[in-house]
Amino acid sequence: MLLLDTSRYPVDDRQEILRGGLAELAGVDLAPLDGDTLMKLRFRAWDVGDGCSLLHAASSGFHFTRNPPRDSGDEWPVIGFSMMPAGGARFSQDDRQELVLGGGMFIAEMSEQFSCQFARSSEGVNLMVPLEVLDVPLRDVRTAAQWLRKSPVYGLAAQHLRTLLRYTQEFDAPHPAAQLATLHVMRALIKSFGTD
Repeated sequence: MLLLDTSRYPVDDRQEILRGGLAELAGVDLAPLDGDTLMKLRFRAWDVGDGCSLLHAASSGFHFTRNPPRDSGDEWPVIGFSMMPAGGARFSQDDRQELVLGGGMFIAEMSEQFSCQFARSSEGVNLMVPLEVLDVPLRDVRTAAQWLRKSPVYGLAAQHLRTLLRYTQEFDAPHPAAQLATLHVMRALIKSFGTD
């Protein structure tokens, strides 16, 4: 489902629409890359069941941050499995700072503070899964996030997200078995590092 397409608005209105629209839709503060006066963003989202969402953004490049409200401690953690089909991103959360090239992945705790910058002409997909649905300990998610590229399942997980996005874009709805299959792959990714 299309949530935002800046090409539908006059250039002079885009930055304000982005700031207001993305803050409301995704709970993030957004700013264009320096010198970008034409800021382009196409943002789509699909419900894949049990509180899981698939998000897709294609952009001319932007920087966004999430600063949860102080009283958000009661929220169940939400884990974001993010992949960059094109372009690249810089991501930071806590003491992790990552440069993610096209085709690469990173894991974000979506309920916590983070910062991310999409390079120009980038595309990103994010599968958001509540931790209780993912059904793995948060400490294992954090271990996987730190060592993600060393996982033997890394390539499979990235390919799975790419395939899920292509199917969902083509039919404008996720495959009926998408959630179950995707959760199996993402659990395997997390568990490929073992436990403490």
